Amino acid sequence: MNETERLHGFLVKKFPEKPEFLSMTQEEFEDRTLQAWSGSDEDSRVSAALRGGEREWELLWNDESYKVRGAVACRAGEKYQLRLVGDGVEPVRKRLAVYGTDRVRLALIERGEADPEVIENIAKFGNITVRHRLVDAAWGKPQLLTKAVPYLPASDIERLMSHPDTDIRYKAAEHGTKEQCLRLLAQPCPQNDIMSITAREALAERIDELDAVADAINFGNQKTRENHEMEL
Repeated sequence: MNETERLHGFLVKKFPEKPEFLSMTQEEFEDRTLQAWSGSDEDSRVSAALRGGEREWELLWNDESYKVRGAVACRAGEKYQLRLVGDGVEPVRKRLAVYGTDRVRLALIERGEADPEVIENIAKFGNITVRHRLVDAAWGKPQLLTKAVPYLPASDIERLMSHPDTDIRYKAAEHGTKEQCLRLLAQPCPQNDIMSITAREALAERIDELDAVADAINFGNQKTRENHEMEL
């Protein structure tokens, strides 16, 4: 029975030891093992996708099993990842957002990605260009945009401070500066609006957190100056 290990969330077979009686190199033995796995059961095909290379990806990228396609998404080169951008199964695209290149993430955005978890991973793992483009694409879709907010750069947070959706503005301020929190708190709040009241309480807590961090930094700087002066 093959030993296994976990890779990218999959239980993957380890290459078995080559029997001594076989007159081939270990490399040749592993190559033939990959060929056998590629035409075997689902777990074996997952192992082939994660242990193999170009030959296995070409064979398995459009496999009937979404688990196998997900394994290809984790391990394959950009050419095969781009082929999977239109996959109809969310876990496959989610893995593309995590393990793909930024070109793959942009392709997911341009295709009109609408799954919140995929959007969150695009924002989390994408570069600044990807994040800027994601804000543009999701501007009119607050339920998606809110997933990206925690990972956005300061310029996009500031842009969202003028978003027409109130919840998005609050979400942006929660991940912004003290000045941005105060700016939003200065705006009128509808009476008896529980959501707005709760959001404003969160902003007040955010301000307290930022003040605590600033105090800690200032205290550390002061101690450094005092120690330096004592050394002089």
